Amino acid sequence: MSVQIRVLFFLIALFTMGGLAAGAVLMAQGHHGWLSAGCYVVALLLAGVGFMLRRRFVKPMAVESQQ
Repeated sequence: MSVQIRVLFFLIALFTMGGLAAGAVLMAQGHHGWLSAGCYVVALLLAGVGFMLRRRFVKPMAVESQQ
């Protein structure tokens, strides 16, 4: 896996964890329910994008290295 793809996955994971943490903090405060839900939705969508990109970039590289 190239360095650029590793950095991209790291950033996606970092922002996903940040979104989940922000949603948890907002939920614990109890005043911003809609903002907390929005943070969770964005974080889960970002995680889905990360898995989609992983399938697109990592699988072809694994197939090419076998040949």
